[in-house]
Amino acid sequence: MEPKTEEFLAKLEIRDVEDHHPKSFELYEEYSQTNIEETIRNRREKFNKADVKARKELLAEVENEIGKFCKWLEENKNFEHAIAYYYAVSLKSLLLGLPVGVYVAKLFSVILDNSAIT
Repeated sequence: MEPKTEEFLAKLEIRDVEDHHPKSFELYEEYSQTNIEETIRNRREKFNKADVKARKELLAEVENEIGKFCKWLEENKNFEHAIAYYYAVSLKSLLLGLPVGVYVAKLFSVILDNSAIT
């Protein structure tokens, strides 16, 4: 395995062990005024109870929420559009209630925290 890949995987594992809350979690909590753990729990319950039609509605609702969160990041945190977009999209799986949502958000966090564009 290449050194950069090993370093990247090590950072992921460390963050998981430390139960690190990604910056996107903190920003979303500020935006939504709700605790991220509560949001995750509520979204998972909603997703698990939803039928096909309700999941399509949930997807549309989440897409709308991601757009609003992105705009909020641009206007209130002065993020460039591309950065705001990636922070918002990093929460999509989580906001849909998918079980992998937390891991996807953490992966995006490592990438954004270590990229030259932030």
